[in-house]
Amino acid sequence: MKQLFGLGLLAAALSAPLHAAADPVSWINWNGNVAKNGTMVQDGKTIDVAYTGAAGTPHTDYFTRFPGTYLSDEVGNGPGTNGFLHLSGGTYAQQHHVHFSSAVVNPYIAFISLGASSQAASFTFQDVASIDLLSEGQGSWGDGELTVVGNTVSGKEGNGVVRLNGTFTDLYFTTPVFENWYGAAIGGAAVSPVPEPGTWRMLMAGGLVLALAGRRRAAGKFTRPA
Repeated sequence: MKQLFGLGLLAAALSAPLHAAADPVSWINWNGNVAKNGTMVQDGKTIDVAYTGAAGTPHTDYFTRFPGTYLSDEVGNGPGTNGFLHLSGGTYAQQHHVHFSSAVVNPYIAFISLGASSQAASFTFQDVASIDLLSEGQGSWGDGELTVVGNTVSGKEGNGVVRLNGTFTDLYFTTPVFENWYGAAIGGAAVSPVPEPGTWRMLMAGGLVLALAGRRRAAGKFTRPA
């Protein structure tokens, strides 16, 4: 009995869950300002991406210097030098279109310098049911804020990451407010369920306890009681 109790404690220790790390995000790797196309990966599948609109796609890294702004329990890495949509202008509802060759689930948008401290700017997404704000904070030009209301993300020198909830082959959005310089990177993480290490350890430990307990019972069948 003591041996079985000890084995139970061992199984419990082995099955203690590991701290879940944030998922690595595949941010669109844009090919350049002229082509306005690129690639990303979700669930091991390479997805071709094409953008139509007035934005350029520079590869300057405005993200790594501010990890607290672009990382969260859900997002494990920023866009780095993969590039982003560099926007300038507004004054009317400029139209933007991002097309994915395969459906992308719950894409992330990382905003850079959205709006100014004295004037908010915004992205209004079409056919997006809900948006969650995951992180925000300091950027290269200040520490403003992002706000989400319905399908619109607004910023006053806002920097951070939101998640668009849903499955998309096309993203349509408008930028109706004039601003000289701001940007957004787009990415996605794996969505297929993968058992965490703690789950595998629990199953293995439980199997070990059952196997050893079975051997003990089998051996006891041939032992005469004292």
